[in-house]
Amino acid sequence: DYCTVRKRVDEAFALRRLSAKIIGEIDSTSTLTAAIASGMGVTVLPESAARTLAQAANGWMARITSPSLTLPLSLNVPAHLTLSPQAQAVKEILMSLISRPALESRELLLAS
Repeated sequence: DYCTVRKRVDEAFALRRLSAKIIGEIDSTSTLTAAIASGMGVTVLPESAARTLAQAANGWMARITSPSLTLPLSLNVPAHLTLSPQAQAVKEILMSLISRPALESRELLLAS
């Protein structure tokens, strides 16, 4: 299995009969940061993660505007336990986000 974002990117390429030349994949954040900083890597990340990585790698970001990228959200909560105030706050934020009619894709391409 690979990450959901990667799967959606592959699907978007396939729909447009395009292919990406993927030489390798990196799971380590520090190795990915070094690859981007050296000009040898790119990645697709949610905006919050991309901003942090771009600063660390002195890279640039570009918003992906088409196609939009929607991903399922799964929220697991205990059936018989009360949520802590912090967990309840997170749940309320997530529920308010999914109840909006259409959210903009916040995925970004990050490279050096």
